[in-house]
Amino acid sequence: MSTPANAVCRPSPRREEILAATVRYVAERGVSDLSLRPLAAEIGSSPRVLLYLFGSKEQLVREVLAVGRAEQLALLERSEVEGGSARETLELLWEWLTRPERRGALRLFFEGYVRAFDRCEPWLDFDTASLDEWLPPLERVLAGTRANATVVLAVLRGLLLDLLTDGGNGDDGPHAGRVHAAWRDFLDSALG
Repeated sequence: MSTPANAVCRPSPRREEILAATVRYVAERGVSDLSLRPLAAEIGSSPRVLLYLFGSKEQLVREVLAVGRAEQLALLERSEVEGGSARETLELLWEWLTRPERRGALRLFFEGYVRAFDRCEPWLDFDTASLDEWLPPLERVLAGTRANATVVLAVLRGLLLDLLTDGGNGDDGPHAGRVHAAWRDFLDSALG
C-alpha cells in the first residue's frame, strides 16, 4: 500500500488515540519486538491503518519513544516548579518516577535507551536526546549546590533501573526498601 506523504504529518483524534493505545501496549509488552498485527488486534485497528497514520513501524516506534521521553521531562519540569529547594525537587521527582503506574513508562524508556546503542532506526539518538533534555533542567535545579547534574542523573537512572529489576514490582519487590534508602543516602551526601 502506498502511504500518502502528508498522512504522517496530519494530526487527528484517531491518530492520537492509536498512539496513546500503542504507548500503553508497549509499556506492558516492550517495544523491541513490536509487530503490527498483534498490536493492531489488541488496540482495535489494523496494520494498514497504522501504516497509513504513521507511515512505517519505525515512525510509530519513534513517536512512542518521544511520548515516553516527553512524559519524563514533564515530570522533571513539574518537580522543578513545585519542589522548592534542590533536595525537595529531587525528592518529588523520585516520588513521581517510582509510582507503580510509571513502571511501564520506565521500562519503555530504558528499553529505548539501551537499543539506541545500536545507532540504527528507530532508536537512533534516543539516548543523546534524552541526555540533552534532562541535563539543562537538572543544572537549573542544582544551581548553587555542590552536586553535579551528570552524577545526579546517573544515580537517578541507575537506581530506577535497579528498582525495575526488582521483579518489576517496584515498592512490592524485596529490594525496594534498599533502593529508596540508597536514593535518600545519595541526596544526603550530595545535597546535605
